[in-house]
Amino acid sequence: MTTMGLLFVVVVWVLYAMMKNLLIIFILPLIFTACKENSKDTKPIEKLEFYSDNSNLTFKKRVILENCDSLFYFYRNGQIFKRGKIQKNEKPFGIWNLYSNDGKLREIREWFVIDGHSRMNRAWFLDKKGDTLAWRDQDSIFNQKEFVNDTLGTRATNYNVFDFNKDTIDLNEPIRGVAYCNSRRIRDYDSQIRVFFHSESENFNSPFPNDSLIRTDHFDNLKTDTINQKWFTDINPKRYGHVSIFGSWFKKPGKKLLRGYMEEYSYGPFKDKEIDSMTARVYFEKTIYVKDTIK
Repeated sequence: MTTMGLLFVVVVWVLYAMMKNLLIIFILPLIFTACKENSKDTKPIEKLEFYSDNSNLTFKKRVILENCDSLFYFYRNGQIFKRGKIQKNEKPFGIWNLYSNDGKLREIREWFVIDGHSRMNRAWFLDKKGDTLAWRDQDSIFNQKEFVNDTLGTRATNYNVFDFNKDTIDLNEPIRGVAYCNSRRIRDYDSQIRVFFHSESENFNSPFPNDSLIRTDHFDNLKTDTINQKWFTDINPKRYGHVSIFGSWFKKPGKKLLRGYMEEYSYGPFKDKEIDSMTARVYFEKTIYVKDTIK
């Protein structure tokens, strides 16, 4: 897609630096939970499950909400082990926080429901001080037999970032975003990225759009998008293939739900492989507000 209408003026943060809480502060606001809370006048219904050997110890609490439910799991000492939201069909989505038995946040998981299946999209690992770990040495830090096996297939923090210029825009200006592929999944072959983006959804309880909607248009990386290279002088040109600019204009004012994914891809032929291409996706959501004003 040509980006003539989306020239991008940015202040480029040093996204690669391992600054304290960089990812937590920078990424978590992008997560849209699509879950409506109950009315303030209505006390939420709670369902409790207890440890089988002690009916006084809460193992799980479920808070019934209008469009989804909140789940909490507890250690035997009463501290929260894990908390997050699930759809009414039991599919986890959004941000799930996991804690050590002394109450410290140690892991963050981001879930999306894609084509009816929950998909773990990104994960961040933290040390006891709350700093982001690039790699967690321990296989599991949740020291209780009921939770010790709640582990992922990776112990590496995901440093892929989606950066948007604003949360509120005027009707005559576009939303602009930058995708940074800082955690490549296709490591053994030369890869690049592109972004597929669906920007007109206003149904906040709708499922994630399928490819027939999202793949109608795409945004290339800076290696191809030479027009926007001038705004990224602090980035090594060797990384242009893993940075992509994307955005959209809007015809109507109001709250908007932006959805899409960054696709890392590589074309063969590959040695010792029969396939002719490889892809890996990282999904994103963001809510913005378009004002009914023109400046």
